[in-house]
Amino acid sequence: MNETISKEASAPKKKDRLFTFIRITVSLLLLLWIIFRNYKNFQDIYYIIINASLIYLALAVLMHAGHLYMNALRWNVLLRASDERVSLAFLYQSVYIGHFYNNLLPSNIGGDFYKIYDVHKNRDVPLSKAVSTVIMERFFSVIAIITYFAVTSFSLYSILKNSIIMIAVFLSLAVLLFIVILRPKLFRIDRLFNRFKRLKKLEIGIANFNNAVNLFRHKWPNLIMGLIFTFAAQSFYMVIYYFISLSMGLDISFKTFVFVVPVIFVLTGIPISIGGLGVRENTIVFLLTRFGVTNEQAVAFSLLVMFLTLFTAGIGGIIYLFKNIFYKSKGFI
Repeated sequence: MNETISKEASAPKKKDRLFTFIRITVSLLLLLWIIFRNYKNFQDIYYIIINASLIYLALAVLMHAGHLYMNALRWNVLLRASDERVSLAFLYQSVYIGHFYNNLLPSNIGGDFYKIYDVHKNRDVPLSKAVSTVIMERFFSVIAIITYFAVTSFSLYSILKNSIIMIAVFLSLAVLLFIVILRPKLFRIDRLFNRFKRLKKLEIGIANFNNAVNLFRHKWPNLIMGLIFTFAAQSFYMVIYYFISLSMGLDISFKTFVFVVPVIFVLTGIPISIGGLGVRENTIVFLLTRFGVTNEQAVAFSLLVMFLTLFTAGIGGIIYLFKNIFYKSKGFI
């Protein structure tokens, strides 16, 4: 009896380890793909990187801190809407640590999971409310991504042509999926859940999303403020990319990044790699070369974005260590 229970408990752990191994492998293969395709030109790429303006790169780091601060403000607004009071300073450090989990740890414990754990264990926020606020954050991000893409896609069609059509189809399918999740009974998805028991996890996820929406149904001022902070956070990220382009002396308009960044967000959000590593770099090279940037410049740009992302994630890791050593908070790795 005990052996059976032990085997059942170990099965999910084996699946998690396998999934983590696959994600690490995908990230490494995609990075190796960039290196393999550009190894003859790496001297030129290295020259571009070392000659990048440190002032603009420092500004990009500050913009990244601003991006995470906007995320903390959004989270604060949503927690207040659910009648929970957590200091903004606490939420800001939790967002930074979540960024560390998303980008540097090869595990299935993502930044959202950490944020939920942190406010639940260290600030006594009920688990249901912690989950609901984080779900709404993701939903707001999707709204902002689709909006920015729609605003810029028409003016950029002449440059991207077939590529923009494929991206538009992908985002349209994402919108349709959210509509289905919001109204599963309208599309009779609930019948699928009853027929196929293996879809139970998906049913639970949809139920959690609907519960989150219902929690904030009559909190319009908070929802509007949450959306404003979401658009601000996305804008900060576009400025980050723009500053990196200025550091390299690239002649790219800010409007380009209003289109590029949402696409990168969507593709790196697919959980097939570690923090989007590899996916992000290849996507950047693919998109920037469509805007007249040379392949060497696009690769250098993608590597600068990677270094900046890992640097800011490292700051989150340092905050995590200080938090656990000096403040004895409940944490995990």
